[in-house]
Amino acid sequence: MNAVARAVFAEESFVKNISFGFELPELKVLVLMLMLLVSALGVVYVKDLNRRLSISYHKLQVETEQLQIQSNKLLLEQSAWGAQARVQIVAQTQLQMQIPPSTDVMMIKA
Repeated sequence: MNAVARAVFAEESFVKNISFGFELPELKVLVLMLMLLVSALGVVYVKDLNRRLSISYHKLQVETEQLQIQSNKLLLEQSAWGAQARVQIVAQTQLQMQIPPSTDVMMIKA
């Protein structure tokens, strides 16, 4: 045999002699236990994430309700400030504007 063939043969026999100390049934149990552990950690992570997202969702709902209330108040205030009667009172008191008499009003037809 040449040197290369002897080295390959020696390497193959070395790999065959390595033993991890586990037989096939024990290895299956070890793999299943590892999968069970990963699955359990996944469940814990998902439950924690769900809890955090739920808390965030409820906080955002409360904030949305508060902003909606504030928006409604601002719309009510805007309509109160723009009411015709209030505009007329401000025009008469602060700007000393008067409604012209009907004799001074001219109607123009186009």
